Amino acid sequence: MDANTWAVREARYAKKFAAGKKYIRDVFKGIDLPDHIEQIALLGFASTANVKTLAGGKIMTSAQFLQEITSEIGGLKIASAAVPEQYPLLRTIQFAYQHRKAAGWC
Repeated sequence: MDANTWAVREARYAKKFAAGKKYIRDVFKGIDLPDHIEQIALLGFASTANVKTLAGGKIMTSAQFLQEITSEIGGLKIASAAVPEQYPLLRTIQFAYQHRKAAGWC
């Protein structure tokens, strides 16, 4: 959660995005990456009514981000199309989403 001004956030995210651009090819060595990588400022909560970008990156709330992920992997059944183990966060989201009713989340 962030109570800083947009100017302070802008400076902080500019630094983060610069580091991301610098190191992304090393982090994902061996994976063919596109020339343009969309950078996202992921915020716990925010209104995007007035401010839609931050330091050149798209602003998304954590809820919007999870919705985007689950729209892609939510329909994949763990028994036949589990997200590979080398992607533990995506795999966890897939498991949680598939078992959301049993957990009483909806």
